Amino acid sequence: MRETIHPQHFYPDYTGELGDLRSERRGMELWNKLSRCPSSTIRQLASNTAEQKAYYRFLNNDNIKEEDIINESSRRMGNLSEGRHLLCLQDTCEVNLGSHKRRLNENSGLGRSDKSDTGHCFKIHPGLVLDVQGSNPLGFSHIKVFHRPEDMPDRIQRGYKQQSIKEKESYKWIEVAQTSKTILKEAATVTFIEDREGDIYEQFAMVPDEKFHLLVRSRTTRNLSNGNSLYKEIDSEPIAGTYTIELPTDSRKNQYKRQAEIALRFKACEIKCPNNLKNKGYPPTISLTCISVKETSQASRAINWKLLTTHKIENYEEALLMVEWYGARWYIEQLFRILKKQGFGIEETELENGWAIRKLVIMQMTALLKILQMNIAYADTEGGQPIEEVFDKEQMEVLEMMNIKLQGKSIKLQNHHKPQRTKWAAWVVGRIGGWKGYDSQGPPGVI
Repeated sequence: MRETIHPQHFYPDYTGELGDLRSERRGMELWNKLSRCPSSTIRQLASNTAEQKAYYRFLNNDNIKEEDIINESSRRMGNLSEGRHLLCLQDTCEVNLGSHKRRLNENSGLGRSDKSDTGHCFKIHPGLVLDVQGSNPLGFSHIKVFHRPEDMPDRIQRGYKQQSIKEKESYKWIEVAQTSKTILKEAATVTFIEDREGDIYEQFAMVPDEKFHLLVRSRTTRNLSNGNSLYKEIDSEPIAGTYTIELPTDSRKNQYKRQAEIALRFKACEIKCPNNLKNKGYPPTISLTCISVKETSQASRAINWKLLTTHKIENYEEALLMVEWYGARWYIEQLFRILKKQGFGIEETELENGWAIRKLVIMQMTALLKILQMNIAYADTEGGQPIEEVFDKEQMEVLEMMNIKLQGKSIKLQNHHKPQRTKWAAWVVGRIGGWKGYDSQGPPGVI
């Protein structure tokens, strides 16, 4: 029986999780402050000096482990998974605290950055879970937090190609997926969605089964059991169908707004085990379906990428569905944006201990789910999920009063959305946050 979502499912319950009643109560207080006032500055979150000191003590308490906070979040997600068809999005975000290096404690859970050898960074790699119906965020199946030791040898020194997958940083994809399989065991179906970093032969061999699937963007072509290369094989397939999308302006990519016609191809393939993995116990071949997503025009930055999935694809509609599911990766990028930019601004925190900052980030991730839910609702033609799944009775009463106050006299400045849906609430909250309310100016953003 599929459980009805209640807003309380998105609130942590640390009772029995942190080993001390006072710490558990303090953790709930801090989380509530984070959900009401997105910030990484304890001074802004606390109402007075005593509360400020209490939050510092909580985050710097060595007896409170980040694993305890992660496990509480995973447990709640597991309770929501029964009977659902879920998407589990994975990606990695680096939190770089290099601008605070002079005041950060040494040996406190921080390490080397992707861009330099400075030791003031850590990484988060979550499994963000969405319900397929409406792409509604439900929570996190697992959150991996880690850092690279400053004295870690480079790839050549540690013989990266000869290392087992469990010794490599890329094992994070498999680790989060395997942990998530345990947490989401009551789900009907789960599809793990990953970018090119997740294109790992070992993962295709270890993670999928009848209930759990992979949908990964291909990083490079692969050798097939029939002697062909993967990309050559899929590109020679007839077009299964086409569709049109509108690409937005993106100055970072020197891309201007335009319409693009996309041709879809798909083919079931048998990829061969790479030579360096032979004699290591992996299957000699793995059956996958490759989906080609290729723009028909000759634009300089034309879309041309491939997806690999363990789902069996029989027709164009099923191939297109995989492309739509992969597009949900945008939400985990939004999550990282809220954490790092104008939302919580985690890289501006005044905390001095890396372990404390890591715990704060984990709490922030669960606190921002409601923001993400409203953002998704505004892009949904159905108006998002039922409002009672996101807001409790008291909150809905406040929203109703604010809605009356914020609507203008003109038709264009009315909230025309269904009051039973989260999109209606997003209109109200957006107006409170400074959005003008005119659809012609675009939807309210997460900030």
